[in-house]
Amino acid sequence: MTPRRMRFSDDIERLARRQRLFFPTAAAALAMVLIGACIGCSDLPFLPAAASRMEVKGITLADWTAGGYSTAAAAAAVDRIAMTGANTLPVVITAYQTDVAANEVRVDNQLTPTQASLTPIVLQVQSLSAPLELVLKPHVDVDTGAWRGGISPSDPARWFESYRAFLLPWAAQAEAWGAGQFVVGTELAGTLEHENRWRGLIADVREVYSGELVYAASWDEAREVPFWDAVDLVGVNFYAPVSGRKDSNRFEILRGWQPWLNRLQLLHKLTGRDVLLSEIGYRSVDGAGMHPYDFDSDAAVDLVEQSDLYWGALEAIGDIPWIRGVYWWNWLANGASDEEVKDYTPKAKPAENELISAWR
Repeated sequence: MTPRRMRFSDDIERLARRQRLFFPTAAAALAMVLIGACIGCSDLPFLPAAASRMEVKGITLADWTAGGYSTAAAAAAVDRIAMTGANTLPVVITAYQTDVAANEVRVDNQLTPTQASLTPIVLQVQSLSAPLELVLKPHVDVDTGAWRGGISPSDPARWFESYRAFLLPWAAQAEAWGAGQFVVGTELAGTLEHENRWRGLIADVREVYSGELVYAASWDEAREVPFWDAVDLVGVNFYAPVSGRKDSNRFEILRGWQPWLNRLQLLHKLTGRDVLLSEIGYRSVDGAGMHPYDFDSDAAVDLVEQSDLYWGALEAIGDIPWIRGVYWWNWLANGASDEEVKDYTPKAKPAENELISAWR
């Protein structure tokens, strides 16, 4: 492929992006024509995604042990995250409950990080030459393996009191550590009918934490959240399909983003809040763009497809003013980095280079 054709493909992408931002409806048609005209000719472009102007460039540090964040592997992970050009470090803190109908959210002494175990990470991010903004992101997992979106307690009053007891100490600690954002809930769709309880909980969090509050809704839950006006950012855990087949090329992936951008923009307009992609990620497996939410399929390893999906996301949202930024899912604190690992981590994979190209 000649350098000129590579540049032509780049021009198509940049034009489609600029047009989409300012004339969304007409731009969609323009992008479809330009991109569609090139789908058959190659898997261009090879150029990196455009330099991103997103305010929040986050990569989520994840661990599910009591002391995993205080290890040398975790410290090395933070250093490498910073080297990608990231400026934000969300850290996952997980509590548990026995099943989706349970009324008790418990701190597991073996699986839930302690505040003391996070202290080394906090000191580290503050001492970097370009400090990372700390974010605390509490989760609730279910012992049975059921998805947290199905949590629907039999006694809502008890559940919310138990969840409050888990959440508020972390919110207070986020304030003490100067965290820029705090996530009040993650994918708890089954509890949304209790709007007043959520509003009361959010008000309690504001009593101890002065930074920005986020609720991280699943991509198919976000339009149902009744309390967006009570938080500062509309968090969307974006695992929507952006390709219709395995090994979609980059033009097809970018085209697959368009309808979702339209929906996200509508959510932004309806709520009057900026949108934060509070989770976005793709496993390094064949067909990852078709089912980004499928975390355990036995598909074949495909590092290139993961890289292309990273490119598509960075290219599609990098300079949209009402998208505040992203928390990429995820980077493992235990240091897992083998290129054959099928997990979401971009570490030591071509996807990591896509981040570096766009963010540094």
